[in-house]
Amino acid sequence: MSELILEAVDLEYSYPDGTKALRNVNLQVHKGEKLAILGSNGAGKSTLFMQFNGIFRPNSGTIKYQGEDISYKNKALIELRKKVGIVFQDPDSQLFSASVWQDISFGPLNLGLPEEVVIERAKQALIDTETTDLEDKPTHLLSYGQKKRVSIAGVLAMEPDVIIFDEPTAGLDPRHSKEFMLLLEKLSLEGKTIILSTHDVDLAYFWSDKMAIMFGGEIIAHGDPGELFRRPEIVKQADLTLPWLIEMHSELVQKGWLPPSTPLPKTREDLFRSIPAKNDKAG
Repeated sequence: MSELILEAVDLEYSYPDGTKALRNVNLQVHKGEKLAILGSNGAGKSTLFMQFNGIFRPNSGTIKYQGEDISYKNKALIELRKKVGIVFQDPDSQLFSASVWQDISFGPLNLGLPEEVVIERAKQALIDTETTDLEDKPTHLLSYGQKKRVSIAGVLAMEPDVIIFDEPTAGLDPRHSKEFMLLLEKLSLEGKTIILSTHDVDLAYFWSDKMAIMFGGEIIAHGDPGELFRRPEIVKQADLTLPWLIEMHSELVQKGWLPPSTPLPKTREDLFRSIPAKNDKAG
């Protein structure tokens, strides 16, 4: 098994008004893993993310990075945030420079990198997020979708080992959502550990290696996406729907078009390939 890179151990957290946001959260994230976290609004996903890079400090329990408890001293937090980057759901909370170029290059500059390295990283982040045409634009004139892509570029330019995306496709049109998923695949192939939260069960199912389901500040299930979606009590408790691939597979099995032993399809191509093959055999 690959090494652990991030871990939440017995995590408890309440907001100043007394709202209990996290309850005994335990979660292990392995290096190079693609982890999707599902849950309705208020389930605790964003709060957990802000624990992972030290923005919030737990009331009890610990966050570990590469097996060591994280430190909340200023210098240690700066080092942690070089390695664990977060793209927030609301891009306005992340963009603060006057222009797109200034915003994307700010992080690498703060790392003390040579100017040529900063330029190289910023240009690559612009290319990866299809924002090269926005380079000189003031950030306050960007559309919501453009701000979203620029905020992603700013984190990519830091080249962290772990990248956390909070509802990354919210507000993106279908083309840019598809481009974003291709970017995630590229980052994964480069060895990045990727964690994302989403309401999109189809995205979570086909994309992730592992899935965690949160409800009421707790992780109520963690494991293989196909196995979790086959547990109706978990799906019902978390107010989730089934991915269409699993629904379609179930319907085809019930109608006798596929034998019950047919593996769950991970992609639509898997499903389409299985249908004619089984029908030809039956005929």
